[in-house]
Amino acid sequence: MTTRRLTAALTAIATGWVMAFACAIAQAQDNMEPVEEMEGVEEQAPAPATDGKPFEMKATDIGVRFTPRMAQAVGSLFAREMKGQYELSDEQVNDVRQIISTRLMKTVSDNAVTGRDMIEMMMETVMENDGRFPKESAQQFATLAKPLIPAIHDLFRNTAGEIGKKMTVKQRLKFTADMAAATAGLAVFENRMKRWEEGKVGDGANPFWDPADNDPSKAEAANEDPNEKAEHRRARQRAERQMNWRLNCEEQWAGYIKKAAEFYDFDEAQNTSAKAILTDMTERAKAIMTPQWQESVRQNRIAQSLTWETPGSFSQGPWMFRLESQYEQLTKPLDDLTSELKRRIEGLPTSAQRAKAQEKIRQALTEKGLDKLPV
Repeated sequence: MTTRRLTAALTAIATGWVMAFACAIAQAQDNMEPVEEMEGVEEQAPAPATDGKPFEMKATDIGVRFTPRMAQAVGSLFAREMKGQYELSDEQVNDVRQIISTRLMKTVSDNAVTGRDMIEMMMETVMENDGRFPKESAQQFATLAKPLIPAIHDLFRNTAGEIGKKMTVKQRLKFTADMAAATAGLAVFENRMKRWEEGKVGDGANPFWDPADNDPSKAEAANEDPNEKAEHRRARQRAERQMNWRLNCEEQWAGYIKKAAEFYDFDEAQNTSAKAILTDMTERAKAIMTPQWQESVRQNRIAQSLTWETPGSFSQGPWMFRLESQYEQLTKPLDDLTSELKRRIEGLPTSAQRAKAQEKIRQALTEKGLDKLPV
C-alpha cells in the first residue's frame, strides 16, 4: 500500500467523494464524451418524457448514502493491506479495521451535507469538461473543500494515533514515517485548493492532480485558440495529460528504486549505486525525449483520441493498429531503458540479501495460500 494511495483514498472518502466510484468517474473521462448539449440548460427546464408528458428537470430527492457497511468495507480493505505492510497480527488487523471504519463513518456523517454538494458538483464538472476543472468550477470546488480540510486533518491524526497504540514499537516507527509522508500528501491537496480559490488553475487540472503542484509556472491555464475545434481541443488535452505521465520517467524510476531498496534492504553503498544508475538513465531518457520526439508522440495520441470518436471501421480496424504500432515504436526506447534500469538494480543485492528477500515473499504468499513461488 503506497503512501500516495492511502492519502488519495482517505482524502477522497473524507470529503464525501464516494471513494472508488468518484475516482473511477474522474479517470474514465479519457473515453467519455462530454455532454455538451446540456450546457446552458436551466436546472428545472421542461423536457419531453417517454410517455409524452412534460417532465421537470430537477435534482432527485434521494441520493446515494455512505453507509456503515461501506465504512466497514473500507476499513477491511486498508486493514488487509496494512497486515502485510506492517506484519500485523490477526487481532491487530481487526483493531485497525474497526478504528478506520468508525473514524471514517463519523467524519463523513459530520460533513454529510458538504460532502454531498462536493460529489454533485464534481460529477457535473468532470462529465461536462472531460475530466478537467475549468477555472470557475475549480474555484467553486475549492470553496466547498475549505471547511472540510480541518476535518480531514483530524481524521488522519486521530486514526493514526489510535492505530499506533495498537502497534509494537517496530511497527509504529514504520507506520509513523509512512503517515508523515501521507500528511505531506494532504498538504499538497490543501495547497492546491488554496491556489484554486485564488483562480490559479493549470491546464487539465482536477481534484486529484494539478500540474502546478510540481511546477508553479503551470498555475495559469494557457489561452485557448478560438479557431481550434472542440473535438480537437479535447483530444489534445487528453494527449497532453497522458504525456505528462509518460514523460515523467525519473519519478517513476525513483519509485521503483525505493521499493527495490526496501525489498532487498540496501546498505548505503548500494543506495548510492542505485542513485547513480537513476541519474544515468534519466540523462539517457532526456536524450530520447527531444522536442521532435515529443511532438510526434503528441500528434499520435491526438489522432488516437480523435479516432475513438469515429466509426468502428476506423477505431477498431487497421488505422488504429497503425497508430498503436507507431506509438509503440516511438516509446520502445523508453521502455527499453526501464527494463535496463530494473536489470541494473537487480544486480546490486548480494546473495544473502536475495535469499532473505525471497524468504520474506515466500512467507507472505504462503500465508495467502500459494504453495510454491513460480520464480
